[in-house]
Amino acid sequence: MSVLFLLCNLSLASAAASKSKVKGSQGQFPLTQNVTVVEGGTAILTCRVDQNDNTSLQWSNPAQQTLYFDDKKALRDNRIELVRASWHELSISVSDVSLSDEGQYTCSLFTMPVKTSKAYLTVLGVPEKPQISGFSSPVMEGDLMQLTCKTSGSKPAADIRWFKNDKEIKGKT
Repeated sequence: MSVLFLLCNLSLASAAASKSKVKGSQGQFPLTQNVTVVEGGTAILTCRVDQNDNTSLQWSNPAQQTLYFDDKKALRDNRIELVRASWHELSISVSDVSLSDEGQYTCSLFTMPVKTSKAYLTVLGVPEKPQISGFSSPVMEGDLMQLTCKTSGSKPAADIRWFKNDKEIKGKT
């Protein structure tokens, strides 16, 4: 019984898809891709639409502030620049990306009703130089000592490993 229900849903979905292709840009959604960039780097957000009958494209940030409307800059942020604006594409760059830039960006195609596509910007944090603590003076052979290694700013969390004479030390030693 559930198989029949699924088949019915699939055939309805393909019928709806074929109708949207006939309508042109009225039924088409903009296409975007998620972007991952290292903190301090530059992210390029691209929104494409195959068929467009002179309908405007817009990029908005996670706070829903308009960044670009077609080729017109809407937000005063010197890090955000236009890469390409045409009836089929709106690409923008965000330079010197920080962790606070991470989030879901929206591309809107101003048909009736408005069609949107989301692109998630992931920002990777660069870890600070590791700091080793736990020693204050030379240690005699055979003495026990405990060392601690810390770093911060890493996203995702840093993978800390210990090495002795270029050989990795596994587990507690």
